Amino acid sequence: MAEKSHILGKARVILPGIALAIGAIFGIHKGVNYWIYSMHHVTTDDARVKGRMVSVASEVSGIVKVLRVDEGHQVKAGQVLLELHDTTYRLQLEEAQAQAEMIELQLQEDKKEYALDARRADGQLAQARADVAARQSALAEDRAALVLETEQLRNQIVEAEAALKESESTVKETQGQVRIATSNWERAQALLRDGIVPVASRDQAQDMLSQAQARLNATQERVAQLRARLSSAVTAQKRIHLRELKVQTMEAEVRKSQANLGLVQTEAERSKARPDKLQILESRLKEAQAKVERVRHNLGDTLVRSPITGVISRKRVEEGQLVQAGQPVLVINDPKDVWVLANIKESYIREVGVGKEVDITVDAYPDRRFQGKVDTIGAAAISEFALFPPTGSFTKVEQRIPVQITVNNMDGLLKPGMMVVVGIEKE
Repeated sequence: MAEKSHILGKARVILPGIALAIGAIFGIHKGVNYWIYSMHHVTTDDARVKGRMVSVASEVSGIVKVLRVDEGHQVKAGQVLLELHDTTYRLQLEEAQAQAEMIELQLQEDKKEYALDARRADGQLAQARADVAARQSALAEDRAALVLETEQLRNQIVEAEAALKESESTVKETQGQVRIATSNWERAQALLRDGIVPVASRDQAQDMLSQAQARLNATQERVAQLRARLSSAVTAQKRIHLRELKVQTMEAEVRKSQANLGLVQTEAERSKARPDKLQILESRLKEAQAKVERVRHNLGDTLVRSPITGVISRKRVEEGQLVQAGQPVLVINDPKDVWVLANIKESYIREVGVGKEVDITVDAYPDRRFQGKVDTIGAAAISEFALFPPTGSFTKVEQRIPVQITVNNMDGLLKPGMMVVVGIEKE
């Protein structure tokens, strides 16, 4: 019995020593391994998993009609997440479409009316121009005829006056010859009675008188003809005056037709100013069509769709709840799109390089080591982005630089927000 007690006493002393020795050996082994690991890696436990968290908001206001998802549901990009009551937006769309159709019909009618007015104005303008051209042509012809006739009449009057003057001179000369022939015949007649001259002399004197009288009659008839011709020319002057009055009347008609042409041109220009009104209508139509598209877009926005493929992380709305435009209603994250953000002390940042391999461990999976690579190194310390930067007396504190690490998370084990320990291979 004493011997057994002695053995138990020795065991109580030896076993704790053995356990302590084993623990010491294990600790030394771990310490040596950590020392060796830290010689080649920069380690920190100030690191956490980050992920792409998308806050989904409605672009329009309305009451939630149907909520199709719940927290934890898998969704695909473009999948409808919830529906809002769309009655108001449908009525707005019908109103906007009716207004756009009304403006479009008015624009089409005005275009037809404008085309008709333009053709009518062009026809009236062409007719007015043709009328002016015809009247100007007729006026030019009458003016030319008046000038020619006036010149001819003036020449006729000058010629008639000259011929009349010449004929009157001839009459006076012939009258003198008749007086001489008469005196000769009377003397021959007296001498014949006295028997001084023969009958032949008297007959000769009588023939001379007859010839002179015939010349006088012919000359006087010529004078009468010339006077009648001159009188006719003077009468023709009155006709010329009437022709001048006609030309003046035609000139007035030409001025009137030119004034009418100006009015027609003004009306044509006024009708051509219609495109300004058409442009206003076209602008109103574009505005109405834009309103239709905007209301149609709003109607489509009553169906809230998922922007990405992922998992519903947070639900902030219930059916029947009124939501405002821009109000977040759901939060979605993509489990495969995660990364690790590690804050490395500034004294070690020189040993960190982009592209270096990274060992990642997480408490949730102690037997699993994840692999990653350094993606980017921050350009400033995280203290620079603090909401309340340090003020007051100076105390030197070692700063930390954010380092983003990519990690393969195809199985979705790493969740945003998890704390991890990273070991970055040194440069």
